[in-house]
Amino acid sequence: MEFEKKNAIGQRGFLIRTIHNEIMFRVYDDNQDFVDYEITNHDCEVVIIDPSAALIRHPAGDFLDYTDEAMGVSKN
Repeated sequence: MEFEKKNAIGQRGFLIRTIHNEIMFRVYDDNQDFVDYEITNHDCEVVIIDPSAALIRHPAGDFLDYTDEAMGVSKN
């Protein structure tokens, strides 16, 4: 494979956790094929646009997880 490099600014994708517990950046193309990029950039700025994401602060730790609504949990 030839070496290819393009600027990533504005690229949309997903942070995924592999079965080996690694975090990758997954990018889908128009055919729903994807590339999983190993993250070697140490301080890349990320903007979360997913409405089902929540930042949780808890005595057990701090987490990026799902909202209660996304998990079907009512707030009664």
